Amino acid sequence: MTTPAAPAIDAFHFTAPPANPLTFGLYGAIGDWQAEGANRFLHGVQIRGNSYPNGRSSGVWSASWCADPVPGEIKKGEREDILDQFDPIVVWAADECDLTEPSRREVEANAQQILRVEEQPMVEREFAERLKLDAADLGTPQTATSLKKAVGYLEGAMAIAGTVGYFHVGAQWASQEFGLFTKQGTKFVSPLGNIWVVGGGYVEGLDDMIVATSQPYGWRSTVDTRTALDKHTFVAVAERSVVVGYEACIAAVTITS
Repeated sequence: MTTPAAPAIDAFHFTAPPANPLTFGLYGAIGDWQAEGANRFLHGVQIRGNSYPNGRSSGVWSASWCADPVPGEIKKGEREDILDQFDPIVVWAADECDLTEPSRREVEANAQQILRVEEQPMVEREFAERLKLDAADLGTPQTATSLKKAVGYLEGAMAIAGTVGYFHVGAQWASQEFGLFTKQGTKFVSPLGNIWVVGGGYVEGLDDMIVATSQPYGWRSTVDTRTALDKHTFVAVAERSVVVGYEACIAAVTITS
């Protein structure tokens, strides 16, 4: 049996240009990353604020202007709870190949590009765990039998809070109901103008839960690329530390069907 002859001309080798990461999602909602605090964020971040007292520091005075006050009615303010600190996570990407100089440059570039496109979904998957923990502290879990009813519940919760909310949701829900996700620049908004944080990492991280929070803030280090080699292999690892947090978790709902 004869062995087929090798082709005289090799196939044309084409390297696809680096793809750009998504412009929406958690990083899109953060917008500008915080510079304040320098590297202290590596020890965690605790976020304080004064915008979400949950109705415990305001009210309607029921007595007549010229009458005696209603017994027991007092105007007083109660400080809002401060959430537990938000801890940093480290996200990384790696590549490896042979020891030649062109290969080394390619390995470093590959590690950096992999981190560039996969960083946000990785952070979203981790951040989803914190969202679920804070949602569990809100009290009785809320459920809805459709996406439309879930959005209605969250819209009401944000209207009561009196601020714009950020609805963290898995990307699989964006096409389920016409009119609930409206493109506005690089963001998607709800019918009442609350901002959707549509995350690829939330697909598995949140599954059928939607969590409404205040504005998310972020801190992150620069990307460090470290290399190592042995007798036959050159390895590059690109990594950075990230903290994402918010002042308040306002509402959460799970879609049951």
